[in-house]
Amino acid sequence: MIFNRQKRYFKRKNEGVQAMIWDLEFKRSKSQMIREEVRQEYDKSRAKLDILQTQIKAQKDKPSMDEGEIKRLDDQEVLLKRDIERYEAQMRQIDLDIAGSQPTNEHPDGVSGINDQLDSLRELKQMITEYIKQL
Repeated sequence: MIFNRQKRYFKRKNEGVQAMIWDLEFKRSKSQMIREEVRQEYDKSRAKLDILQTQIKAQKDKPSMDEGEIKRLDDQEVLLKRDIERYEAQMRQIDLDIAGSQPTNEHPDGVSGINDQLDSLRELKQMITEYIKQL
């Protein structure tokens, strides 16, 4: 009778672990989608920056715009560079959330990512399944 109750408990526990795995897989999928959107914005900004830098270089060699317009182009360049840095930081953070990190100067204890958590939960699920078989 006790074994039956114990077996049911661990079966429910196994179902809970499976639900956590599904939740993390969903979170990883959404994180990857967000990262892709950020990457696309990053690529667009890089392309705009290249065009802008070519335009600025052309204006400095042979000015055809007035001084105010050239300064506006310089300001746009600064803003685009700032946006690009922000996109890069966002992508690094999302990658860190998904893949985790070994201990580094920035993260002395390392970072456990979603992939690491999934591996741990799958291992736990296997251990619970094997334990249920023993009961």
